[in-house]
Amino acid sequence: MTTVESDSHIWNLVYLQKFLEENGAEVKNLGACTPVGTVTQAIQEYRPSLLVVSSVNGHGHHGARVLLSALRKSGLEVPSVVGGKLTIAESDNDWVRRDLLNHGYTDVFNGEDAIEKFQGFLRLGKSSGFSAWQADAAVVPPWDQPEPVATRTH
Repeated sequence: MTTVESDSHIWNLVYLQKFLEENGAEVKNLGACTPVGTVTQAIQEYRPSLLVVSSVNGHGHHGARVLLSALRKSGLEVPSVVGGKLTIAESDNDWVRRDLLNHGYTDVFNGEDAIEKFQGFLRLGKSSGFSAWQADAAVVPPWDQPEPVATRTH
């Protein structure tokens, strides 16, 4: 479990650690402002079955992308989820979620139902493995839809 380099908050990590432990997980908490190299080294050393990334400073989107890219560059594959306050505007939650899913996160937990969905994810992960999870499709608001192609009739 970690946060991104730019996030100095610890209360979310303490909460998540307790939440994960209450749901049967063994947790290695890497702390706040975690350098990407520290996460990479921990993944190599501990070989976890899941990487949980949390951010509450509103800038986690960028850090989460950087982190997953670094893991891939190092040849490390581990189911990875991210959640919390990943952007400073709640209205950006859908596109941030879509972007991080497309970037390779197993799921992105944000919004009012994040903890409930995360708990369901943990239940399935314990019984079938975290790679078995199928994230809900990311919402694509109408203004992000591709423009319809005009057809010409004769």
